Amino acid sequence: MGFGDYNPKSEIERVFTTIILLVGVAVFSYIMGQFIEILMNLQNVTADNEDSENLSKWLGLLAHFNKNKPLPKTMTKQFEAYFEYYWQNDKNYAIQTKEDERFMEELPNNIRTDIYKEFLFADFLYMFNIHFKM
Repeated sequence: MGFGDYNPKSEIERVFTTIILLVGVAVFSYIMGQFIEILMNLQNVTADNEDSENLSKWLGLLAHFNKNKPLPKTMTKQFEAYFEYYWQNDKNYAIQTKEDERFMEELPNNIRTDIYKEFLFADFLYMFNIHFKM
């Protein structure tokens, strides 16, 4: 006190002030939640663009090693289709934790290969079988 601050004096003023404070906290929380959601969506969009940018750099590097001749359009479209499918259907989510990795490492190689080939990536290998010879 002594600084000219305003403060509630009656019970009605105190109740009104309490309601104002609670509504203010609720509104601030809502605004911050929306802001965080916007940032998360921006991060997801940026990550998608970063993958596409890295693919473009990689295709440019391939052209560089092709004596600076551009890659055929059909080959470029095949690469793009391959990576687009991979990004949308990432099957590595099945092995996310250290415990999952340890479990997979303890399996015999032939069983591990069968899990990848017949279960996790069967549809992927089917779609792009011309690129893989097993």
